[in-house]
Amino acid sequence: MADVDLTLLLAALEDDASLEGGSPFMRLAAEHFARTRTGDGPVSTQHTPAELTARFDEPLPMGMRPLAEVVARIEHDVLADVNRLAHPMYLGHQVSAPLAAAVWTEVVIGAVNNSHAVWEMSPATTTIEKRVIAWMCELAGFGAGSAGTITSGGTEATLTALLAARAAWQADAWTMGVRGPLPVLVHGEHTHYAVSRAAGVLGIGTANCVKVASRGQSQGQLQGPSPGQSPGEPHDARMDTAALAATLERLRAEGRPVLAVVATAGCTATGAFDDLDTIADLCDAFGAWLHVDAAHGASALLSAHHRRLLHGIARARSVAWDPHKMMLLPLAAGALLMRD
Repeated sequence: MADVDLTLLLAALEDDASLEGGSPFMRLAAEHFARTRTGDGPVSTQHTPAELTARFDEPLPMGMRPLAEVVARIEHDVLADVNRLAHPMYLGHQVSAPLAAAVWTEVVIGAVNNSHAVWEMSPATTTIEKRVIAWMCELAGFGAGSAGTITSGGTEATLTALLAARAAWQADAWTMGVRGPLPVLVHGEHTHYAVSRAAGVLGIGTANCVKVASRGQSQGQLQGPSPGQSPGEPHDARMDTAALAATLERLRAEGRPVLAVVATAGCTATGAFDDLDTIADLCDAFGAWLHVDAAHGASALLSAHHRRLLHGIARARSVAWDPHKMMLLPLAAGALLMRD
C-alpha cells in the first residue's frame, strides 16, 4: 500500500462529514423510492448469480476514492439489481418496504453509533429502548415485572427466549453445560426454523425437537377456519391442541422434561395463528414454558380489529416480535419480550 499523506486524508474525511458529502446518498435513497413506486422495470434482478459475482470480482480497493465515485458505483452497480420492495408488483416476502422516516433516522443512528452493550455507551438510546420495550410489553398485556430487548430479528429473539427457558429448567447450564436427560422442544409442524436452530445452538440437539401436527393434518379435515383463514381452504394450519395435549401426556409418561412449547402467531409459511389461550392452558397444566413466535403476527396488537388473533398472548413467558415486518421498519428491528 502506498504511503498516504495523512494531512490530505484527514481533510478528505472531514469534507465527507459535511451536508454536501451526505446529500448524494440521500438523493439515491429518495430517487430509489420515487422510481420504484412507478412500477417501471422488474421487481428483482434479471441477472444470474454468476453475472453479479463477475461484476464485483475485483482486487481489494486501496487508497482513497472521491465520494462521487462511491455514489456512482452504488447507483449503477448496486441499486440496479436490488429487490424493489416498494414496487407495486412486489408480494411481501418476509420484509416490507420501510417507511421513509425510518430510513432517514438510520442515517442519524449510524452517525451517532452508540453501542447498547452497556448503559454508559448509549445513555439516551438505551433509555429509549427501555421505553419502547415497555410499550410493546404493555401492548402484549404483560405486567409491571416485564422487560425485554431489541434484537436483530425473530431468530435471535427465539434463541434468547429459549436460552432463558433453559436457565429456568437447569439454572447452572450456562456454567456447567446441559446435564442429565436432554429436554425436548415441542412445536407445531409449520414452526419457523429458528426453533430447531436454537435446539442445536443450546446443546439440546435438533433430534429432541418434537413436532405436533396441525389441525388439518392430524384430523384430516377442516375444523372451521382459523383466525384470518377463509372457509373452504383445504388445510387448517394451526397447531392441533388435542395432539399437543397427547404429546405432553406421552412425554410426561416417558419421563422426558419439556424445555418449552413454542406456539406461532402469524406463521411464516401459512399465516396461521395458533390457539394461544388453549396452548397456555396446557402449558400451565404441565408446567411448561410457553414461547410465542409472533415475529409476523404480534403487530396485530396495534389493530383494534385484528388483535383478537393474539388472544392469550399475555400468558406466554416470552414473545418474539419483528417490527421490521408488519411495522414497516428497516432490517434489522426485532424484539424479545419477557413476561417476568
